[in-house]
Amino acid sequence: MATALGIISYTDSSIYVRGLSKFRPVAAYSYVGRYRLVDIPISNMANSGIDNIDVYTNGDPKVLFDHVGSARHYNINNKHGHVGVIPVFADGERVEYITDLESYYKNLYNIMEDPNPYVVMAPVNFVFKQNFADLLNEHINSGADVTALYYDIDNADEVMRNVNAFEINRQHGVKSVYKNQCTDKNAHISLETFVMSKKIFKEIVTKGHEFSSLYWFMDMLNVMASDLDIRAVEYTSPVFPIYDYNSYYTANMNMLNEENMSFFNNPNWPIYTRTNDSPPTIYQDGGSAQGALISNGCVIKGKVSNSIIGRNVVIEEGAIVADSLILPGVKIGPDSLVTCCIIDKDAKVINKKELTGYIGNPLYIARREIV
Repeated sequence: MATALGIISYTDSSIYVRGLSKFRPVAAYSYVGRYRLVDIPISNMANSGIDNIDVYTNGDPKVLFDHVGSARHYNINNKHGHVGVIPVFADGERVEYITDLESYYKNLYNIMEDPNPYVVMAPVNFVFKQNFADLLNEHINSGADVTALYYDIDNADEVMRNVNAFEINRQHGVKSVYKNQCTDKNAHISLETFVMSKKIFKEIVTKGHEFSSLYWFMDMLNVMASDLDIRAVEYTSPVFPIYDYNSYYTANMNMLNEENMSFFNNPNWPIYTRTNDSPPTIYQDGGSAQGALISNGCVIKGKVSNSIIGRNVVIEEGAIVADSLILPGVKIGPDSLVTCCIIDKDAKVINKKELTGYIGNPLYIARREIV
């Protein structure tokens, strides 16, 4: 068992997915039809032996309270561990302006009361697998103040704008933290994943609270980089980042690649989620699916290709769905053509018979909308 408290952080306003952000926090975004994004870091922590986990969220927490529940579905025994959802209390302010550092400060007493001597922090907007027990051992053996996970990209001049990145010295120490402005081709992108002792965590949070009410945890790491030994550890396995509308679509659709899905859906490292008592998907009236991920409870009467279909979706006879991400509870009417779209939860495509987006800009249909 890893001797660390797990903290799942929320994103600042630079991480924005058009449409979806209006209805739910990033942690509650649907992923590959059956998961929420929060399931990935919780599962990584549970599989690593971390059974005390705090999920911080700066959006409407109701869906996360319902989804996380008692956390039994994450293979965590709530007699010996817990997964708690901690929402932001805005006091009349917009939640986008309540920083993660300020949320940690308000809960610092409870964090320090946790019996574990270390803290492992992980984000919700990067999909990757990580054994945090191994990372914790590496941190302890290194003697560093903070261990920070990152991965390299060679097209930073085209993607990942406003995502945090590290300037790293030859000894793999973090010299500074900056926002990628797409000016350089190569970048060390931060995975927003950190390991440190509670003593160091308290020092960063306390100084950050005194330094600026608008400083985020990453801002304070940058300020203290010259005083702390922040050791950068490279992550070399696949990463599926979510930082804007197109990256959300891409991170989902990449799972249609069999190699990516087998990496993600490894039975030796399961991704847990809340299950629903829904029946298997049924194909009627010549309905078919090719190169698609179809969740439980669907009724498929039309043709589906290269798409991800969430739970309890109905696709009527004569409908064609291609290159699209369909969230749970959607109904696609007869003889409809849906190409390169993101259709949000419980929407209905009934009267408009042709919806067409583009790979670089998929069409979005809002939650519960009727078109």
